[in-house]
Amino acid sequence: MSAQRPLCKHLLAAPVVALALLGLCLPAPRTAHAAEASAASPAGSVKNVSGEAQVLRGGAAPLALKHGDRIFEKDVLVTGKGAALGLILRDNSTLSLGPGSRLVVERFLFEPEKGALAQALKLSRGSMAAVSGEIVKLNPAVAKVDTPLYSIGIRGTHFLLNVEPGHETPEEAAQGQTSAAPAGEASK
Repeated sequence: MSAQRPLCKHLLAAPVVALALLGLCLPAPRTAHAAEASAASPAGSVKNVSGEAQVLRGGAAPLALKHGDRIFEKDVLVTGKGAALGLILRDNSTLSLGPGSRLVVERFLFEPEKGALAQALKLSRGSMAAVSGEIVKLNPAVAKVDTPLYSIGIRGTHFLLNVEPGHETPEEAAQGQTSAAPAGEASK
C-alpha cells in the first residue's frame, strides 16, 4: 500500500500540472475590439494607399492603413487631402476612394453557398469609384450605397459617386477628420 500512495499522489498532481502548462500555451488576452475583429470574417483588404488613409474601428484610436490591411464590417475609412485608397472586397468588388472621403462598411456578408449576401456602404463625403463583384451578380437587390442625400441600389457593374462636404452629420464630420497619422497599424 505504501507503494500506491506515492503513485496516487503523482496521479493527482498530473492534472494540475497539465492545466498549468495549458495556461502557458493559451494566447494572451486581447482587447474586446481586437477579438471581435479577428472573430469576424473580413469584408476585404487594402489594395493600395497613396497619402494618408485611416480606419476607425470600434471606438479605438484611428489607425493608419497600409497595403494588405483587412477591412471589417462597421469600419470607418477616411482619406486625407490628396490621398487615395484602393480596396478589394471578398466578393471581388473593387472600391477606390478619392481625397477627403469617408466611407463606412455598414454591412458585408458573402456566403454564397448559404445564399447569405449583403453589401451596404455609406459614403458621407468625398468620391468613390466602384466595380461590383459577385454579390451584385448573384443578387443585386442586396447591394446599396447610401449618401447623406440619397440611396443607390447597385444593379450595374461600375459607378462613380461624389459627395460634397457639409452634408454629413456633426458626428461623421468630427470623426472623419484626419490629421497626422497616429502611430499604430490596422489589424492584419
